[in-house]
Amino acid sequence: MSSLQWHILGGNNKHNIGANSGLCVYEYEDEKGKTCRKVLLFDAGLLQGDKHKPEYPSLAQSDTVLADYAKFLYKVDDPSHKPEMPIDSIFLTHNHPDHSGALPLLILMGYKLPKIYATPYTARRLQQDLSNAGIEPAEWPKIYTIAPGKDIQEGPVDVKAFWVSHSTPQSVGFFIDTPDGTILHTGDFKMDQSVLWGPAFNEQQFKRVVSKPVDLLLLDSTGATKDVEAVTEHDMREALHDVIAENPDKRIVVALMSGYEENLASVAKVASEEKRTLWVAGAAHEQSLAALRDTGLTMSDQLGVKVDVRILGSRRTAKDLAQKAPKDSVVVVTGSQGHANAALTRAAEGRHNALSLDPDKDIILFCAPTMPGQVGQRNKLLETLKSKGFTVLTNKDLPLYPPSHARLPEIIEMVKLADPKHVLPIHGSRLLRKACAEAVEKMGRKAVQADNGDVIKVSHRTSKSVSPETKGKAPMIGLKTLQGTSWSDRYYIQVSAPEKKNPPKAGQKNARQPANANKQQRPRIFKID
Repeated sequence: MSSLQWHILGGNNKHNIGANSGLCVYEYEDEKGKTCRKVLLFDAGLLQGDKHKPEYPSLAQSDTVLADYAKFLYKVDDPSHKPEMPIDSIFLTHNHPDHSGALPLLILMGYKLPKIYATPYTARRLQQDLSNAGIEPAEWPKIYTIAPGKDIQEGPVDVKAFWVSHSTPQSVGFFIDTPDGTILHTGDFKMDQSVLWGPAFNEQQFKRVVSKPVDLLLLDSTGATKDVEAVTEHDMREALHDVIAENPDKRIVVALMSGYEENLASVAKVASEEKRTLWVAGAAHEQSLAALRDTGLTMSDQLGVKVDVRILGSRRTAKDLAQKAPKDSVVVVTGSQGHANAALTRAAEGRHNALSLDPDKDIILFCAPTMPGQVGQRNKLLETLKSKGFTVLTNKDLPLYPPSHARLPEIIEMVKLADPKHVLPIHGSRLLRKACAEAVEKMGRKAVQADNGDVIKVSHRTSKSVSPETKGKAPMIGLKTLQGTSWSDRYYIQVSAPEKKNPPKAGQKNARQPANANKQQRPRIFKID
């Protein structure tokens, strides 16, 4: 006997988007009749805490929420810990924190990660995240780079990746093929063919990879309520050209979200075509550029135009920028969500060491969405800038933000291409997933509505409606991040119950520290018992 299941660990949330993670479990008998199992994890992301509308009230004080992987991972220093269903491999669709951000924290919590498959850029970004978390390379899992279209064989389970357009380079979806059935995982996708890093979604490649009937389609539902034509990277570039044409003597300051490298590429291309120097301020953007270079994605080669890119940070670069006429520069900054220590926030408050803003010389563009849980701080920054006389433009004024996820027409296009027996909306709140399911059913397809903790049985032997085999509440973990005078003072309180008013400080007796978390220059995790 054999069976194929999909376990929803996170991502199918009530209110918010995040903690995306799913488990493919295939049970089968080997040649000797022994029962075997392959367990493959697809993504392991974080959900940002929301005190006003928490996913899990008991974790309301957490700033970070992730799935509880105790049933699936071994502990490094605890031989007595026996996971019920050990994960054999991890597959990453892309590098965004809501898909891969849990991995460094799991190592800090004492878990041993199995091998990981990722595209070269995603792999490099993961290495940066592990390093940022203070984890020594000796503790890193093995990371294998993959190429779309090539088979990755895990026992009788065959996995192939295919390119999808997204806001970050080398994003992929996966086609999972087993003797019992097939699962198509879109990852985060859109159909935008004007992305610059890419590679963009390719219909011919998709058809070569998805070469068998699809029993279950896991469908990104983030844009399901938007029945509109999506803004593309090309549209953004045209809008930037228009702003410069209308303000030829002004310096353009562009606030971008970290991890949205396609937006950065669009700004760079426009800067080059307008014969302006591109200045980049913010550690997050600097890390993205470093990872791109490390994986051979140099900006000038990739964009096909010569780009004069300079990192803004030292006294010398600050002086160089100050001496340039405003019409000769475009400045990309972090801070589109108003974080206190981001480059734009510090510059707006006059405390950036290299960037000085002037309302008579600068126009500030917010080329980013408003993220849940960050509305207040973003609006505060906007108000600060406007009160100081700056012209500030957002995606409400011009098509300055190409969304990362497919809008409804693109979702429908994906369903037509995949031609699945069943569709499971993922990556969205209940409202978004319901809208996605309704659109799918209008197409005459069978939609499966399921939440975190549900298990879906998949089989090509039946065309009947599929429903969750088991309904369960997904166990989640909450962390509260505490910060000292420097990053090396950072530590986390694991919140497994409503948080106590006075959480224990590092070293106190009522704080229990994992055995492998006492290394110098390393974040620490403590649990509230």
